[in-house]
Amino acid sequence: MITSIIKFSFIYFISLNVSFKLTTNTINKSRTIIFIVSSILLGFISHYLDTYFINVKYIIPLFIIWIFISIITENPQVMFIATILSFGISYSLFALLSFMIIGIIYTLFNHFVYLPYPLLALLTGLLELPIIQLLFKIKRFKKGMTFLFSTSSINLATIICLIFILILTPARLSKSFTFAFFLFVLVLAFLIYWWQAQITKSYRRSLELRELESLRTEVSELNLKIERLMEENEKLARITHRDNTLITTLKNSTVKYLVTDFKNSAEAIAARDKLISNINALSAGRSSLPADYNQKTARDFDTSIALLDELLHHADEEAIQKQITFSVHFGTELANFVPKDISENDLVHTVDDLLKNAFKSTLTCEKRIVQLQFYKLGKHFVVEVADSGIPFEVNSLVNMGIEKLTTYPDGSGIGLMDIWNTKQTYGATYHIEEYVTATPFSKKISLTFDKKNRYSIRTWRKPEILQMSKRVDLQVYEHSEK
Repeated sequence: MITSIIKFSFIYFISLNVSFKLTTNTINKSRTIIFIVSSILLGFISHYLDTYFINVKYIIPLFIIWIFISIITENPQVMFIATILSFGISYSLFALLSFMIIGIIYTLFNHFVYLPYPLLALLTGLLELPIIQLLFKIKRFKKGMTFLFSTSSINLATIICLIFILILTPARLSKSFTFAFFLFVLVLAFLIYWWQAQITKSYRRSLELRELESLRTEVSELNLKIERLMEENEKLARITHRDNTLITTLKNSTVKYLVTDFKNSAEAIAARDKLISNINALSAGRSSLPADYNQKTARDFDTSIALLDELLHHADEEAIQKQITFSVHFGTELANFVPKDISENDLVHTVDDLLKNAFKSTLTCEKRIVQLQFYKLGKHFVVEVADSGIPFEVNSLVNMGIEKLTTYPDGSGIGLMDIWNTKQTYGATYHIEEYVTATPFSKKISLTFDKKNRYSIRTWRKPEILQMSKRVDLQVYEHSEK
């Protein structure tokens, strides 16, 4: 019993880890604990099935693993393939290592030495763990086996995996049971794939709502700018109206002075002094015009988060210095989401990284516009930065969160990686929107704190991105897709 439970637990634990590594999904500490507990439970289930229902001792646990990780990743078809592949790798390696340990012991002692089966299973499992880790350190497998999940091969791979499951079923099963089980697999697969299609449809709808909400906040910001411009235009109209009268009067006085034939010098001097006095009076009136038409000063912010206020004030100073049009829009009260959805320090750090990247991307552009928005999408808090700067390189989009990559010669890539870490920590949806022309923005980056831990791109470069990327955690859409 102990041998069986140890063996199955190690096989399933390594299968869970390998399935996530194959699909480049993140394994954090909490998931590792869940995997350990789940593997032990599956070990007991397999032992029970091995005792009473030997025909399905592997199949039922595999389906449990598949459903479990499909719920976590929301990508059932790919995870079905990953589950079967990872089980094959784990089981084969476990069997191979068992024979190797026995062979090594036999070689060392020149005869067979009895090794208790529980100890053999434990040694095999413990040896398999570092070997699996080393396997994914190899450059060929470092990013997983994503080449297996391309659109052209995923359906074929699914069929092969279904056949593999049937092979696991011992030959002594009756034909009728085999047919019924095969039908059950097909029906279950259809239901799961339909469920995935509904999730994808819902997710695309959420992207549309996010874009709609973002556009609404932009319109609101533009309306405020229009109101301010109209007020300033009215002030200038009043100034122009006054100046028209004053300038006409001054013109008439000057012309009259120039054409008048004064009788004596005293009369001429008096007329001249009067004209100079009028000119000085007009000049004094002009000096009272608002000074902010000629220079800008950094704004002060009041978000109830001292660090964020200071960061935004400093960003405004930097924008003025670098001639960047920088706007900030608060579509919601931050106190409703901070620190409930994200801590103050992490919010400040993330906004800082987003703004630094946006400012830097606009420096080489003729039009320099950066917009920061905080708004609510449904029940979820959204932080979004849009800019008119240079677009991301395709390689940066494909390897976002995997490698430290940067678009700039002097960049370190730490900022983008820290933003990705925030996404992972809070399970946020990381969404990038790209536009063909900067009207007024070339790209937007948003973090939606919805606990869904997704990565998506809406772009005009979909074919180019999909050609380079086989990541299963990346969803790419064109602007025309609904």
